[in-house]
Amino acid sequence: MLIKKMVEIYSPTGAEESLVDFLIQWASDHGFHAHKDNVGNFIAVKGTGREILLVGHVDTVPGRIAVRVENNRLYGRGAVDAKGPLAAMIEAAAACSRGRIVVIGAVDEEGSSKGAKYLLTRYNPQYIIIGEPSGWNGITLGYKGRFNLWYTDERTKEHSSTNTLNCYEHAITFYNILNKYCEGFNDGKSLFEQIGCKLTSLQTDSDEFTEKVTLQITFRLPLGFSIDSIKKIINESKKTAIVTYSDFEEAAKSDKKNPLIYSFIGAIRVVKGEPIFKYKTGTSDMNILQKYNVPIVAYGPGDSSLAHTPNEYLDLIEYQKAVEVLKVVLQKLTG
Repeated sequence: MLIKKMVEIYSPTGAEESLVDFLIQWASDHGFHAHKDNVGNFIAVKGTGREILLVGHVDTVPGRIAVRVENNRLYGRGAVDAKGPLAAMIEAAAACSRGRIVVIGAVDEEGSSKGAKYLLTRYNPQYIIIGEPSGWNGITLGYKGRFNLWYTDERTKEHSSTNTLNCYEHAITFYNILNKYCEGFNDGKSLFEQIGCKLTSLQTDSDEFTEKVTLQITFRLPLGFSIDSIKKIINESKKTAIVTYSDFEEAAKSDKKNPLIYSFIGAIRVVKGEPIFKYKTGTSDMNILQKYNVPIVAYGPGDSSLAHTPNEYLDLIEYQKAVEVLKVVLQKLTG
């Protein structure tokens, strides 16, 4: 079983090579021209004509989970996020005999997405399908944007009896100001239209004379949002702290009215399901590859709420339904 073999190969971000090598051999044995590109992405190509990109990712978050199958559930790190979706795309593409299909297992999706960024301008797709868990009858049309902030401050120690804020309290105040701004912005808006503000790391340190604190804050941003207003609040509130930023990934939202969406709607109904449209509060390589400006969706088997958890598992019946859906989609798009 392809998906089980993939999950058995532990591939946290930065250690994807063994899985990529396995997939190159599997794809080569199943009718693809397969290789590893310059940043380590798995690439498998077959056919000619209009190009369809199927882009999953080979890396996972760290954390080993014993691989086992129980009650038609495959347990293991990456079963849901996102080896299940990638394996389903590979199996469906292997069964397709028309068109030019390019299956990609990108590296570093859980990091800085260097794999997806390397793909930009290197292909000429008519359609793009991103392999992410949506449920076999779900079609993900959008993801929020994202950027990270790192706040670092160092101050001279004061006696705990003083009524002034110490280094740690300044950091907490800074976070609370940003959180309050987001709460005000979010009032009355749907979840996909809101700003997410999450404290993802907090580290403190001290010696005989100084105190030091470092925060990481992750912002999830709605479609069309300008980060200038948040940066204004940050600059006004950071005081003596040093603030740095990650790259900004713009939110993605796909139009429902195009042949790619119609193909998924029809395919899910062929497999006896009712399509559900989803908009997610996280990010994916869809945020990056939307720059191709062609119809794009995210699709794949699995319950996304299990991603990154110690109980990650994939329902294998759902997996087979997703493979069948993708087969029908590819038949429609390459017909």
